[in-house]
Amino acid sequence: MSGIAALQRHVDDKARVVLDAYLRSTVSAASIPGVSDRVGALRIAVGLDPSQIGGSVMTDTLPRVDFYTVAAESAYDVAGTNLDVFYTYEVSGIAQYDESDFSASARSAALLCAHACETLEKYLRDGGGASGCIWRVDTTSPVRTQAQLYDVGDDRLHTMQAVAEVTVSARATFEDSPTYLDPTIEPGRPTIFDQLADITSGLDADTGVGTATANRSSTWSTTTAALAGATAVQVDIDPAFAWVAGSTATIYLQRHQATVTGDPNSALSITLATYDVVDGDSWIIHAADDGTDGTKHQAAWAITWSVS
Repeated sequence: MSGIAALQRHVDDKARVVLDAYLRSTVSAASIPGVSDRVGALRIAVGLDPSQIGGSVMTDTLPRVDFYTVAAESAYDVAGTNLDVFYTYEVSGIAQYDESDFSASARSAALLCAHACETLEKYLRDGGGASGCIWRVDTTSPVRTQAQLYDVGDDRLHTMQAVAEVTVSARATFEDSPTYLDPTIEPGRPTIFDQLADITSGLDADTGVGTATANRSSTWSTTTAALAGATAVQVDIDPAFAWVAGSTATIYLQRHQATVTGDPNSALSITLATYDVVDGDSWIIHAADDGTDGTKHQAAWAITWSVS
């Protein structure tokens, strides 16, 4: 990863995709009062401490998880060519649950925050090799609940925020150039995460293996015999959204440390001779609309393969 600016952007962007891909399924299975039964409304944001937002605006949609950096330490290697950065991120979980005393909402917020930290620990780290710049992710503080958020227009404590710290250890190439360098990161457009339709997959066709729901975890199942008789996995993202021309879709193949990109209006083909599929393989599928209307609609699908 070249440069500290690109490095932090990479951490932020990957954290958003990882949380969208995995957290809702994890929380849904955890049976957290006031959270698991509202998982469809869960809002995930990266880059801002929600306590800095006005109460009526901040509590508009709950529950919510926020991920934002609060500190960083750095260290250069002896040659001065590589830079290790240890980012301290806060993970905030906010929940509202009023069917018991206010400590119940505190426990729900704490569990939501803890599951978000665990999701980041488990999935945020990059794979090995030269391209693996996030090399360690650790929860480095206890989950603590603070009663600073209140129901709008009410004096009862039913809205709670829980906060923990996660240390992200990452590595970048030290950038040192005395001349002007054109910026390579386009300023981001506002994003809209839609309730998109399912996508489908198949062997040598775009159906037959399984479906996947946007911003959720799904399992695709097949057999070794079926894989042996096929040439490619076809993934059809077109049904999810009315993608405009110029939109992009990317499939991240964890074990192969490779990506397959294409147009979401057409089925993406993963050639099995190049990228074989085995039991337990993890894929993340990400699609982003071109954003010609001023916004960028996007979604993520987390896939685990079951091969028998």
